[in-house]
Amino acid sequence: ARLEEDHALALAAAMRDGGRLAPMLLCAKNSRLHHRAAALNLPTLAAGGPIDFTRLWLWQRRHKHLLVQTFGECSMSAGRRVLAMRPPQSTLLSHAFLLRAPHVDVRAGKGMLAAHKILCGSKHVRDRIAKASGIAQGENPWRGPKNRQLPLTDDVLHQITPGMNLEGYAPAPQWPDASAPSGEGQRFIFCMGDALTPRSGVHVLIRAMAAMWQRRDLPLWEVRAAGGGPRFQEVLEEAESLGVHSRLCLLNEQPLHQLLHSGHAWIAPGSAPDELPETLGAGLAAHMPVICGQGDLHSQRLVAAPAAACMFEENNPQSLAEAMINIMTNEDLRRSTVRAGETLRPGLGLDAFADAVCARHEAWCAELGWLEKSHNAHANNTEQQ
Repeated sequence: ARLEEDHALALAAAMRDGGRLAPMLLCAKNSRLHHRAAALNLPTLAAGGPIDFTRLWLWQRRHKHLLVQTFGECSMSAGRRVLAMRPPQSTLLSHAFLLRAPHVDVRAGKGMLAAHKILCGSKHVRDRIAKASGIAQGENPWRGPKNRQLPLTDDVLHQITPGMNLEGYAPAPQWPDASAPSGEGQRFIFCMGDALTPRSGVHVLIRAMAAMWQRRDLPLWEVRAAGGGPRFQEVLEEAESLGVHSRLCLLNEQPLHQLLHSGHAWIAPGSAPDELPETLGAGLAAHMPVICGQGDLHSQRLVAAPAAACMFEENNPQSLAEAMINIMTNEDLRRSTVRAGETLRPGLGLDAFADAVCARHEAWCAELGWLEKSHNAHANNTEQQ
């Protein structure tokens, strides 16, 4: 939910500050999103009671064309409600699912069938929606009500990379770090986030630590794993049973940019298809050498620069241990991965996501001829409930 809010606000701010579409954010009255939008001076409409519904109905009547963008499963019904208010051929409805596809019953429901476009945050999300909704790649079959059809020629499903909040990130210290407090510069510090969530890869990491423990020719090292979740005790018990608990620091949820101020390498060992962008991207944002598994999601996010991370065989502790040793002992490898990451950094943030979505929105509206007629009269209504 926090990620959806961040992306909705970033998109509305990008439209307010530039481009050819004007935003109006529809959100629940007195919600966290409502207060955040007000603090950013974004135009908003509250959703909730009959009076709010009347205000929405009066507002939408003033616009000849609307592009309605929803975020997440919970806002689909509101998007469909706005579509139902509108004259035929006057509204383009787009849904966005950035981390997870909606519930299986929803994927083929009326809310999904009403959408003209669907933005998917990964290939996993796209494939699950396509399977349930019967949409093949390269097709634009229109399944919605006949009076809602729009003459758009490209795909219904579009893959888009979600962004992360880059505030506070700065280049991490290099190893060895002479400026570090006494003793700390002598330890190579590996960091990871979201350590206590399902499929985080923390158990693979602990077993890799046990393999590294056997090596007596390595510098001193430790692992700092941050993040909240239900698995603290089981992770600690495994570390104790393998004898590596003295090298493991389990931290609670905290801003990752603070954790990285003293780190030397970032690890993303997980295999979850709905992993948050910062679980991999935090290391790239901090100009750190990155180690990650060879899963589909990581490969997608690194497709523009595969050399930006030292990749290991997914769920293989020995492969991860080898990658950690290589990063720790090979300065040239550390420098080359950081250098390759420069290609990806401009696309990591929420601003990059917002600019990409704005470009798609404008292309769709231009294809429909809406922008050519009078782009000052058009509005984009980004919804979140």
